[in-house]
Amino acid sequence: MPRSIHLDPDTLPPPGERALAIRLHPPGERAVRSGHPWVFEGSIRSVKGKGGPPRPGDVGVVFDRKDRFLAVGLFDPDSPIRLRILSSGTQAEVGPGLFHHRLGEALKRRQELVSHPATSGYRVLHGEADGFSGLVMDRYGDGVVLKVYTPAWLPHLRFLLPAIHDHLAPKAVAVLASRALARHPWAPPALQKGAFLATRDLSGDRRSGNGSASNPETPRPSKDPPSAAPRTDPAPFSLPFTEHGFALEAHPFQGHKTGFYLDQRENRRRLEEMVARIRWEENSRSGPFRVLNVFSYTGGFSLYAARGGAQEVVSVDLSGPALAQARRHFEINRHVVGSANHRTREGDAFKVMEELAAEGERFDVVVVDPPSFAKARNEVGGALGAYRALTGLALALLRPGGLLVQASCSSRISEEDFVSAVHAGARGAGHQLREELRTGHALDHPVTFPEGHYLNCLFARLE
Repeated sequence: MPRSIHLDPDTLPPPGERALAIRLHPPGERAVRSGHPWVFEGSIRSVKGKGGPPRPGDVGVVFDRKDRFLAVGLFDPDSPIRLRILSSGTQAEVGPGLFHHRLGEALKRRQELVSHPATSGYRVLHGEADGFSGLVMDRYGDGVVLKVYTPAWLPHLRFLLPAIHDHLAPKAVAVLASRALARHPWAPPALQKGAFLATRDLSGDRRSGNGSASNPETPRPSKDPPSAAPRTDPAPFSLPFTEHGFALEAHPFQGHKTGFYLDQRENRRRLEEMVARIRWEENSRSGPFRVLNVFSYTGGFSLYAARGGAQEVVSVDLSGPALAQARRHFEINRHVVGSANHRTREGDAFKVMEELAAEGERFDVVVVDPPSFAKARNEVGGALGAYRALTGLALALLRPGGLLVQASCSSRISEEDFVSAVHAGARGAGHQLREELRTGHALDHPVTFPEGHYLNCLFARLE
């Protein structure tokens, strides 16, 4: 388990006191003018600045061939993405004022979720789409999880934390690093070990010596005072939240992403509605209504299917701890899911689906929501092959007229390529699908540039 360690902003590298002047080759200029949030290494013609070589987090100002301002962002000398643009076309000072304004604007765009009476889990900052290239932030009830993907943000977190305090007043802030960032020499020792927890020093007021957040009852990962040694006991740290009336728990230090898959929230709700509709259409059919959730993680789709009227739900995942949390989610929501029978099955999804087919199992709905199969360009072909194979395995378990819900979460796989792979998998298995719905990103996961689109989901009936 990653250690849960108090974050002291003084352990972060200091912000630079200079700005870099960056000039680009013509294709790079055109990309920046079009609004692309990244400047790649090969696009740069020159970088000039005083005081030695560029450092992660240096502010970079892009000028065109006539020395006119184009954009400003954070520089990373070790990444193929050399500059992460924070403001394009309009000059802006990178610092507390910009971060405070941008966070406020992001919350306004999500007002529907911010004020939702039955949902307290949503993405607050979606990286480039909200002007925070290289980091994301999710809210889970009274806590937030900040995940950082580049060392360019490390010197600037001290300015972002007060903005988070002012706008959200969280009782806890979990800070996570991507795998690449955790290995970076600039990452504080605690971050290099996996993650650390920040529950104070949020307001930016260090005069008292403890930088307390606004709530004096701020919960901490242990009962020890903030200055105590890191906690290493096995009790998992969780953040409780609600989603469309369900009581859920996110585990930022043990789980995937920031501890939960918030991006599938609306697709889970659509599944619930479709299950209820199919049950109503086929109310004369005998036997229990059964749903299989493959790559179930902590059982999100399973819960919604049960509330929609499924009488039997089977969750399949390779992770034992994730399935344990899925069972807990059913326990704490029993008043919502009623008498639905929930079973879990641990193992490789491909193998488990083959075993279920051999056992003669059949389901009214099969949900297939795998992890990203294509994190690099050379993995696209294999990913499409995996989607075809999963479709064939799923349809072998789906009764005629049943519903297939299949998703892809890779920015390298287009919607058309993904859907084509699903249909090809169906044809290869001797079946035909009738599409009912295609969906993409939810309100809190907006897309503003091509590489930002990663989520595709297909709802289709087996003819």
